[in-house]
Amino acid sequence: MRLLESLSMALDGLRANKLRSFLTMLGIIIGIASVIAVMTLGKGGESAVVQQVSKFGQNKFMVYTRYDTEEPEDPNALTLEDAEYLPQVSPYISAAVANSYVGNTELYWLNKKKTVEVRATTAQLPAVQPTLHMVQGRFFTDEDDKNRRPVIVLEDGAAQELFGTENPIGQRVRFNDRSVVVIGVFKQEKVSFDFSKAKSAFVPFRFANELSENQTVSNIEMTAISKEALRPAMKQVKDYLNRKHNHKDYYEVLSMEDNIKEFSQMTGMITLIFSIVAGISLVVGGIGVMNIMLVSVTERTREIGIRKALGAQRKDILLQFLLESMILSLIGGLIGALLGIGISAIGFSYANIPLLISWETVLLAFSVSSSIGIFFGLYPANKAAKLNPIEALRYE
Repeated sequence: MRLLESLSMALDGLRANKLRSFLTMLGIIIGIASVIAVMTLGKGGESAVVQQVSKFGQNKFMVYTRYDTEEPEDPNALTLEDAEYLPQVSPYISAAVANSYVGNTELYWLNKKKTVEVRATTAQLPAVQPTLHMVQGRFFTDEDDKNRRPVIVLEDGAAQELFGTENPIGQRVRFNDRSVVVIGVFKQEKVSFDFSKAKSAFVPFRFANELSENQTVSNIEMTAISKEALRPAMKQVKDYLNRKHNHKDYYEVLSMEDNIKEFSQMTGMITLIFSIVAGISLVVGGIGVMNIMLVSVTERTREIGIRKALGAQRKDILLQFLLESMILSLIGGLIGALLGIGISAIGFSYANIPLLISWETVLLAFSVSSSIGIFFGLYPANKAAKLNPIEALRYE
């Protein structure tokens, strides 16, 4: 019965000063909203990235030269022959492709032009990149590559912008002052948070090398025969390349799993830093609750004296003011939680990712807000409970 009476009096006290109560809750609202938004965006974004990137092949890995090596630069550290040789000698590798970035190049057809990101590669690319699907025509073959045939495969968006309703297959376009034939159109799945609008095109590696004598292999993408074979394949590739090209530790080999781990570590660190900042704002909000409750105790000294004179015990006064601070914190926590979820929803919507709410974070936020109410409200409530009723009645 005393609990209900104390709760009713606490609510009456808050209603009597609505604006002050709201301003007191503001620090809690901002702190809780920040914690929930940061942790939800961090953990939800990390989970979405893992799901998205996993589509690109868990057995896939890539080798490239280290940027921090102390060895002299070797332009022939990776070669087309390496990509062709490795699947033949390694029992762990099912396919490999050599890649080279040609550059952003303009394609011309009749009076139209389209800038595309051209990459030189080999015929095994569709086997290494499971997200690449041919929608028209075909991808180039080993024979096309070995014979340096002037052919090109366009991304569907680039083909549509360049040819409109015309069938692109068999059309000739100008590329680096050369006439090349469009033999295929592909569509490639991309991660939801990829905001790049650049369209891609692929040409045979040897044809690109004919256009530019300085065309070098930037990386080699490979696919292991199974997930269990991934690590042995990576080690074998690194050892082979160092031995063949007479290097000690010149190469970096990374799998999709490694990329996910690196991303998780990065997002985890960012989330931790922002959570600490948001936590500081919660502490500041708690100090605000304590300050206002001390003011409230001072303003209601005579009321406390009257209650004690009528028989209210110390624990009744303590409970009343403690409930006021807890209600302030919990209401602020509720509003902050809703605001934090709303901010997260906007962030996920902008990144085109389904909303993933971390309910553990919401529960933690409510636990923290109630703890703040108890911790920062305990001193003012205890001060009110210790007031001498005679001195309180004399207070002006």
